[in-house]
Amino acid sequence: MRLTLQLCLALVLSLPAVPALAGEGGGLDLSLHYGLDQYDAYGLRSGLGGVSTAGRLRDRSTHLGATAIFRGGLTEVGVIGEVGRPGQDGTTTLLGLLAGLGVDLGPLRLEGLGEVGAHRYGDVLQDAAVVTRSRTDAWLVSVGVRPGLSWRFGRVILGAWAFARWDVTSQDVQIDLGSVGASTYKLGGTQFGAAARLGFSL
Repeated sequence: MRLTLQLCLALVLSLPAVPALAGEGGGLDLSLHYGLDQYDAYGLRSGLGGVSTAGRLRDRSTHLGATAIFRGGLTEVGVIGEVGRPGQDGTTTLLGLLAGLGVDLGPLRLEGLGEVGAHRYGDVLQDAAVVTRSRTDAWLVSVGVRPGLSWRFGRVILGAWAFARWDVTSQDVQIDLGSVGASTYKLGGTQFGAAARLGFSL
């Protein structure tokens, strides 16, 4: 997992050094996004019916993120950072790379991007039913798709993203339930949702 994080960091740092990616008529889009999502991130391996859907990351939540995307004609490449479940237990973080296609239709731009990243789950299994919680985090590799539509008014960007994300690696998480005993969860699953987007173009 450390190698994956180092690779992502190296690619992120290299993007400003390759302005040729923008090409003729291209540019750099910087934007923030905020939206709703649905998690299904834990697989129960032994009976533990007392833990809520939120404790097992099988609930709805919110996320806040930012993107930097180079446009070069039909081609787009960029980076994304995202914090999931802000203000809640079991926060998540995503650091990823984006690549795909974009088509201008007047002031509108249609985008279809693929995503690969490092997906962090923090303070897992926060739930009142768990007497002694597992306070740990885990980084997993994830892939996803991110279609979008944006309206461009001069340099201002207003738009919307939809996304789906799958963890392609997983990790077993041990929890101690006190007198009840121990249990094991398989951490890693899916996430999907939608977000509003606001930014500007350079």
